[in-house]
Amino acid sequence: MSDLPEEVETIGVSLPGRDRRAGERPHTTLAAAVAAISTELHAFPPRSTVFYGHSLGALLALATAHVSPCNGVVASCSMPGTRGHPDPARVSSPEGVAEIFALHKLPGDALEAPGLSPPQRALAHDLALTAESLRAVDHLRLAVPLTALAGTDDPLIDPGVLPLWAAFTSGRFRGRRVDGGHFFPFAPFGRSVVVDELRALIATARSGSGAPPLPDRLPIGPVRS
Repeated sequence: MSDLPEEVETIGVSLPGRDRRAGERPHTTLAAAVAAISTELHAFPPRSTVFYGHSLGALLALATAHVSPCNGVVASCSMPGTRGHPDPARVSSPEGVAEIFALHKLPGDALEAPGLSPPQRALAHDLALTAESLRAVDHLRLAVPLTALAGTDDPLIDPGVLPLWAAFTSGRFRGRRVDGGHFFPFAPFGRSVVVDELRALIATARSGSGAPPLPDRLPIGPVRS
């Protein structure tokens, strides 16, 4: 993100089967994903850190922030655990996962179905991981600033659940609705919104108002789901 201060280092996070890890089997669990992300971050010298995640990436950011020290989290277009689901018990059930697959135009047996393209198979595993993560993060509560963003026209995540993200932190919470759909952060305007929120977090830290010190590392893990 070129609009961030020069002293902010960005680190991309990729799941198996995605981007630089495209040659790997896409299957993973939340525990394995968080452990791998934490291990990768611990290889760097200690610095202030802010997590950003989109959709599934927001749940991963939340879970990673729970076990790895950080100075804030920005989440976009993601369900606040099972709180925002009309039937929380159904989320991670086989029927619930099949419904999630259908919403993304995948067959109910997409994890094993033959003939799927590599991107489709990676998406299926991402969606299964999403179902697992929604239930797993329900009990988490951070103590750092948390900003949640929602697209006003998101067909996948009801923007009405945005305030429910506040339950994940005892620190400062900010919720913001943004014009656009589920992938608004990847359009020029949406990208500028995300940058603005990250810059605001940095500015708050600089102001000495009791917020964490200036972040100089920003792991970015936007997983499109």
